[in-house]
Amino acid sequence: MQPVASVVALGRSSSQALTHLDTTALSCDVLPYGDDLFRRVKHAEAGSLLLLLAENGHEPALAAAVKAASILKQRGGGEAAVVLPSIPALPGPRTRQQLEHAAQQIGACLMQPVGAASWTDAVRCIVEPLAVFGLIGVDPREIHGLLRTRLALLHLWDDASLDSSLQDARDVLVSCRLRPSATLREVDAAATRVTTAATAARLVLAGPEVPRDEGPHAIAAVFL
Repeated sequence: MQPVASVVALGRSSSQALTHLDTTALSCDVLPYGDDLFRRVKHAEAGSLLLLLAENGHEPALAAAVKAASILKQRGGGEAAVVLPSIPALPGPRTRQQLEHAAQQIGACLMQPVGAASWTDAVRCIVEPLAVFGLIGVDPREIHGLLRTRLALLHLWDDASLDSSLQDARDVLVSCRLRPSATLREVDAAATRVTTAATAARLVLAGPEVPRDEGPHAIAAVFL
């Protein structure tokens, strides 16, 4: 059975970050960093989604991500997202322009975590709605359709800068990570926050059920 996603760590830091994920529950094939990484990529079973975790946004790192994605697509892999390391604050106009240009150059979705959001949160946000049973499910085609050539900003739900990002959103993916005691009121509140700030954006809302103490309560990917 094809993995939900192939997650490729292109450096030591991103590889270490992946140790905090339950990749079995997420039905992911994880390829950690190492000298033989591309040899392993060439023999890997490609996932329906491809998540490439880059160590920085410089040209060599992005080129390595593109190379890995290309190999996996030849092996039947699906849409790709390149995830950068987190930056402390919402990118200004000039930085955002540079990121949007980089997305066009690599021909894939470029995801920039902001604030406390991280590589692992990007994996959770995109993969959990497809791999984890929840109160609110999504059509897999909705997730796949989001990952096209453009910039996405990734926020944890308690990040105040999320509302600023939402004002420019074209599409928004919200993964409400519901604990066993959660109710649908949490999902309704999340939907209200997005639709109030991003009146013209399309909202894709998911509610995977997760253990009580694992990771953030909600993650939002804002596609620009």
